[in-house]
Amino acid sequence: MDIQEKLTEYIRKDLSSGETKIESDTSLAGVIDSTAIMELVVWIEGECGFDVEIDDITPDNFGSIERIVAYIDKNKRK
Repeated sequence: MDIQEKLTEYIRKDLSSGETKIESDTSLAGVIDSTAIMELVVWIEGECGFDVEIDDITPDNFGSIERIVAYIDKNKRK
């Protein structure tokens, strides 16, 4: 399973209310709350092996699954 599949599954099962269909380009605003964002950060750090900087937690990086995957890909290469 690739990172996008793992991330989508994690958000669907553990972070969202399950009422909204979540696609890779679905805006996560209103789907997950600020507490869930912090849980997501911890998950990314554990799953991907790098620290997420607080300044990186923006809609540009965390606004959708595809944006999160792009952020992960960019930071895993560092």
